[in-house]
Amino acid sequence: MEQNGKQSPFSSEEKGEAPITDISIYVAALQVTYRPASAPAEATHFFSTEEVVQAIKEIDPSAKVATNQVFEALHQAGFDFCNRPGSQGLSFKWMFRER
Repeated sequence: MEQNGKQSPFSSEEKGEAPITDISIYVAALQVTYRPASAPAEATHFFSTEEVVQAIKEIDPSAKVATNQVFEALHQAGFDFCNRPGSQGLSFKWMFRER
């Protein structure tokens, strides 16, 4: 396939890289327990993107999960992030509200 007259690069599978895991089942599992919080005062839990990645890898060690993939999935699911109230410096966390 050509783009702008140039041969397109090989896909990740053609390069021998492992495909990235579909994380929609993990986001759906999170949504059973949590819903998005609209403000820090409404949040009952704060998690970093890396904490979510690590939780996925803990339950499924073979999962190939990228932090940008988790960021996009949480954002598309309606979750928002903030600088956690009372934190020293900048520490963005996703806001979750327990159901």
